[in-house]
Amino acid sequence: KAFSNWQNKLAGKAWNVLYIENHDHPRIISRYGNEKFWKESGKTLAVSYLFQQGTPFLYQGQEIGMLNWKPADPEMYEDVQTRYNYAHSNLKKSPEERLRKMWRSSRDSARTPVQWDGSENAGFTTGTPWFYVNENYPQINVAQQEEDPDSILQFYRKAIALRKSLSVVRDGVYKEHFPLSRKLYVYSRVMKGQKLLVICSFSDRAEKMKVPAGFDLAKAKLILQNVENMSSTLFPYESRVYLWEE
Repeated sequence: KAFSNWQNKLAGKAWNVLYIENHDHPRIISRYGNEKFWKESGKTLAVSYLFQQGTPFLYQGQEIGMLNWKPADPEMYEDVQTRYNYAHSNLKKSPEERLRKMWRSSRDSARTPVQWDGSENAGFTTGTPWFYVNENYPQINVAQQEEDPDSILQFYRKAIALRKSLSVVRDGVYKEHFPLSRKLYVYSRVMKGQKLLVICSFSDRAEKMKVPAGFDLAKAKLILQNVENMSSTLFPYESRVYLWEE
């Protein structure tokens, strides 16, 4: 709803700023994706906004799928809002339950140092970083993803290159399809000579793909996909981008 609200109300009037993660928001995969489907949901979140109209921004670490930091002690948080919420909210819950809520919602989750490689302090510094380093840095870091052609980092590069090459991403009319679906986010961008259809599943189960009327997939080119699948059933957190050209 937020995406479509901005796209529709600014159409022809102003230019959108596109973002899904920042320093005042928890890590996007942990919040709106699925850590169990880390790579798939990280890529689908990228697709969900990169083909809208506007200028996209990436927050540091988003492009490698950094996840929420999960400290063992609430005193490790620096953010005053997080400290206040822990001390004053859900007081009937156990300390462990209250801490888990902070894991999901705290702004500090997105303020840990960027994970460059698997060395000490995630390769960010040989000194003392200003904040704790997420313990998953040996598995999630830039160096590892540079070597993996199927990584989230490489997928972001491919998606950004595609959006830069397509006039329809800059100038096409935006329309959301199936807005009542709680599993699929589907939108199109249409202009004379080019038509784009973006399909994103936000389900942890297989879902039947829904294609709006007037979009014949037999005549389209599949230009981006986060998993290998040619069936009409979408895998969990699968995303596809189709292109029609005249």
